[in-house]
Amino acid sequence: MKRTIINFLAATVLTLAAASCNGTGGFGQLAMDSPEAVTKVKELVTENVSPNEWKLVEVGWTEGNSDNEKLSNNLNQGYVSVKMVKSNGQVFTQSFIGQLGWKPSDITPDHWYDEGLDYAKTTPIDASKLDPSAIVKYIDAAKKMVPAEYEFKSLGSFEITAGIPAGSSGKGEYTDKQTMNFTLNVTEKGNETVSNAGTTSTIYYELHFEVDADGQLTMKEQ
Repeated sequence: MKRTIINFLAATVLTLAAASCNGTGGFGQLAMDSPEAVTKVKELVTENVSPNEWKLVEVGWTEGNSDNEKLSNNLNQGYVSVKMVKSNGQVFTQSFIGQLGWKPSDITPDHWYDEGLDYAKTTPIDASKLDPSAIVKYIDAAKKMVPAEYEFKSLGSFEITAGIPAGSSGKGEYTDKQTMNFTLNVTEKGNETVSNAGTTSTIYYELHFEVDADGQLTMKEQ
């Protein structure tokens, strides 16, 4: 049996003012790790990213970043983002913000791929084929890999990436297979919070997972 070593050095401390809450406000709850969240992502991307104009190379969803949005596990307080390439090889990004009624942001150049991608070699993600059931099965399988002394709190982010080069030059291997990366936020049972000067802080840890091009799920060392 392969031993998995989890590095918790990147623990994050989330400070919550005593008067704040971890609720969902007026936006309702749409659990990050639910089939309904994936369906919402699918809907947003297929309605806003035309495959006739763009090749979609990355799609992801993330819970909110403010103190009372972290660990909420609520997509409606987060955002959906896409990375896409035009026929000239230029790469652009766009986001859809839950708290703004899923209003799209401006389409902006992605400066990671300053030299662009090889459009002809790029096999795009087909957003219409996103499978909520299959994606949630991977998330559920990852939850079972969380050590017993820790408790799942939220899906921090989930990202699907086309088979494009990792290097910023855009040069390298292109494949027709996709990978998935996601983060589970967990707390240590019995040691979830600390208090100081009237402020309560929640200590949580990020566990990172990858689904490779062959569909194999692994926990990544950080």
